[in-house]
Amino acid sequence: MAATSPGQGSRGRAANPGANPLARVYVIELDRGAGRRRDPRIPWVYVGSSARDPEIRFAQHRRGYKSSGLVKRFALRLRPDLYEDLPSYKGARSAREAELQRARDLADCGFVAHSDGTSYGKDAGEWREWDAERLDLVGDHVDRAAAELVESSFEPPDPSRCAELLHGDRGFWIADFIDPADPPPAYGRFAHASLDALEARAELLDGSRHILRG
Repeated sequence: MAATSPGQGSRGRAANPGANPLARVYVIELDRGAGRRRDPRIPWVYVGSSARDPEIRFAQHRRGYKSSGLVKRFALRLRPDLYEDLPSYKGARSAREAELQRARDLADCGFVAHSDGTSYGKDAGEWREWDAERLDLVGDHVDRAAAELVESSFEPPDPSRCAELLHGDRGFWIADFIDPADPPPAYGRFAHASLDALEARAELLDGSRHILRG
């Protein structure tokens, strides 16, 4: 067996201790105190990127480690439904570019997305809701949110009502399904998606999993 020279791996390949680790984009939902919302249902979010797992980076933000004051003060929760459709990136530069693009994309659908000192969408006007094609990229998250609503509802909502609850719609009818004063987290989680897209997804669940009508 040939000897392995210094600086080489066990199979004879040159080691590269300086290789860039994979980095991920992550999104954190912020409390209402972060700023005036464009729509009461759609929160401010912070978009970042890191080689650390999003859960670890989130905890660091909460402690104030390499965190802006806005995030340290107002961070609520990670929003994997807003970033898990993205891949990992080789190196900080590529992740950084993806981070800024995701912030702009979220601003385009109603969020105020803060990244690197800029609050994208803060002074913007109209926005475009996600359509069915865009929603399908995070379909698992939509399905779990719908299941959460069904499990916490006083009576099972049909696909139309389920879509309206996911959309955060309001009305006297809401009290038939949830407590308006203490709604489940899934209520309004997809206010940035179109009702048609949400209802189509709910109908698919209703037909294939039979979870919406019990």
